[in-house]
Amino acid sequence: MKKTNDELDSIFDEKSLHRTLKKAKYSAILRTVFISALVVCFVITVLIKGNNYFINIQGNKLAEQFIKENHVRMSPNTFTNTDTISTGILKGTIKSEVFKVIEDKVIPWGTEDITYDLLGNFNASFSTHSTIINDTTMYHIPNGQREMLFYVPKYKYKLYANDFDMIKKYPNDKYMEMAISFNKNYTLKEVQKMLPTSAHQTWYWIDNYAKSTGYRNNPESGRWLLGISKPSPQLGAKLTATKIKTEADFLNELKKTDPGEVKNLKNRQKNGLIIGVVVTGTKEELLSLKSKPYVKAASLGAVVDKY
Repeated sequence: MKKTNDELDSIFDEKSLHRTLKKAKYSAILRTVFISALVVCFVITVLIKGNNYFINIQGNKLAEQFIKENHVRMSPNTFTNTDTISTGILKGTIKSEVFKVIEDKVIPWGTEDITYDLLGNFNASFSTHSTIINDTTMYHIPNGQREMLFYVPKYKYKLYANDFDMIKKYPNDKYMEMAISFNKNYTLKEVQKMLPTSAHQTWYWIDNYAKSTGYRNNPESGRWLLGISKPSPQLGAKLTATKIKTEADFLNELKKTDPGEVKNLKNRQKNGLIIGVVVTGTKEELLSLKSKPYVKAASLGAVVDKY
């Protein structure tokens, strides 16, 4: 039995409608996928930019904090160049180069990597370490330079470094640094006047130690001591951003990062804050300090060629 024209038209209309609906469904799916992809890309872009923005802000804050701390708490004759901040997911890394200046000579001293998060929590790693050879000798690894040791006047030690006889054996074409630990506290002006002018004073050790009359097992290493830097000669002076000339200048600078420590130090000022000094020069210039009554210990540090 043949189908009528109306029946045929109905069948074609149903097929056409089905195709139209199918196309509409595919178009809707494609549009949804496209819009979703755009939204995802937008969200990812915002998250990446937001992450980098806040990580960089936190990194800049920490870098400024470390720079301020280095003005008052830094290994003698060392300088830090903080030049790169890299960002990761919810964390960043501050990379710094550390070098030491002896007279007009530069010695690579290592690198520091400080990893931090958005909250400002951080961990530091160093490319170098110190190795203790005996009670009065320490070496910096991997460059093999000697590290200076410091002896607090109010404490007692079984052995004291006295490296004057050692430096006599060095040739004349060397520059050296030496840590002089005093027999008691002095003011900055007293130290600057009482030392021979031939020995170049480059750093003054600040007393922030509790009172004690007992024995102390080990002397202090140079890392993270409080001190006033006075770089010598022109090269070191150019690398120093902050000019601290008095104890008051030092306390004002320290107040920016550790106001509690400032209060403790002010109570000690009447007896003088300086308990040691770092000097640089040739062996003859440093030997001018031998047998001085205020020298409790003398510890040799890095040695470089003059030429």
